[in-house]
Formats: sequence, structure tokens, C-alpha cells
Amino acid sequence: MATPKHSTRPAAIAGTLAGFLAAGLLGYYLYWNKHAQAPEAPPVTAAPMAAMLADAMQASVAAQVAAHATPAHKASLNRDQAVATLMALPELQAWSKQIETASGGKAHGAIMEYDDQLRELDGKRYYQLSFIENSDDAAQRWESFLVGQSDGTILVDDDVEGTVLSLAQWREAKKPLQRSGPGI
Repeated sequence: MATPKHSTRPAAIAGTLAGFLAAGLLGYYLYWNKHAQAPEAPPVTAAPMAAMLADAMQASVAAQVAAHATPAHKASLNRDQAVATLMALPELQAWSKQIETASGGKAHGAIMEYDDQLRELDGKRYYQLSFIENSDDAAQRWESFLVGQSDGTILVDDDVEGTVLSLAQWREAKKPLQRSGPGI
């Protein structure tokens, strides 16, 4: 049997690698979601989403204040710690639950590094990470973040406006706890 001139082998390899990448991202997210020192979000009920998310936000803010009250001489964050810090945000925990519930477990929230180079901003170095909705078919970016390597400060990289926002500015301007989709 003759081998065809244009083989489907590269497409099969690319598809396999994409599947491994998706499985790896899902495993990574699930591992950190389980092992992160973040407060557990309340179960999804028939209660209004805004009330549930506000409670989760208050609990997470208290945990973040306690986590950042450590001595100033602590070591820099590595990439995995930056991802865990980001996933501790109540908005990302709520988005993850919302994605899983809406998709019947077929899609999950995950963190993906959108540039492996640290970004320098105002003399500080930041990991460049995005929260994505990951399914078998595609990955949709919901939001991009910068996580400070030295102290875990989280900023929002608003590529639509071309600005960088603090968490407080982002929460005030974009109302992320009311968000229900990647482009909304």
C-alpha cells in the first residue's frame, strides 16, 4: 500500500498534543483548586448569584489579608504559587463553578500563562496569566491578570482598554461578580 503524499499524521499529532495540553491544564487546575489554601466557596443553590458571590468575596478577602500579613522578607512567588494566588480570587472561584454548572461538567475554569516572560511594570515583575473557560472544543479567555513575583499583588490586564487596573478598580468598573461569560 502506497503512502499518500499528504499524510494526516501531523494533524493527528497536533490533535493529540492539544488533547494532552487540555488534560494537563485541567489536571493542573484541579490539583491547585484542591490544594490551594483558599476558603471553600458555598455550594450552588437557587439563591441569587450576586448574594452567593458577595459572601464568597468577603471570605476570600479576609483570607487574602491574613495571607499577606506575613513578614515582608518572604521569598518571591514561583509560577505555581502565582497561579494559586490568582485562583484564590472569589471572582475566579465563582466563575469556575458557574462554568462547570452551566456546561454540566463539560467545561472548566483554568489558569493559563499567556506569556512565559515576566512583565516589568513600574519596577516590579509580574507573571502574565489568563483565566480561561476550557472545554474539549476550545478555550475561551475571560480575563488576563498580572501577578507580582515579589509579593503576589494581582492586577488586571485590560487589553481592550490598553490599561492595567488594580483589583479594586476592576471590581468597581467591570463588576466581575455579575459576569456570566467570556466576553461579557
